[in-house]
Amino acid sequence: MRGTLKGQRYVDDILRPHTLPWPARSRDLSPVEYVWDQLKRHMPSCHSVHDLELAVQDLMAHLPQDNIRCLINSMPDHVAACIAAGGGPTRY
Repeated sequence: MRGTLKGQRYVDDILRPHTLPWPARSRDLSPVEYVWDQLKRHMPSCHSVHDLELAVQDLMAHLPQDNIRCLINSMPDHVAACIAAGGGPTRY
């Protein structure tokens, strides 16, 4: 197989990156984006890494769990909308 066109095609196939067809920035499919947005909106000004760590821990502890639960429960609708849009923008 070495030095043959068939061998080269085999090598090209196994060395080619194998990726999933996934939208480049599928924010609709990433519930953590909601969390980051909430953290950014409520983040106080921090003057040290320690202050930042404490602020993030406090904000995470006080995120409304009902909102997160609703977001997670809505994921099947988000996925269906993303598939229907062929990976393009959705109403979410």
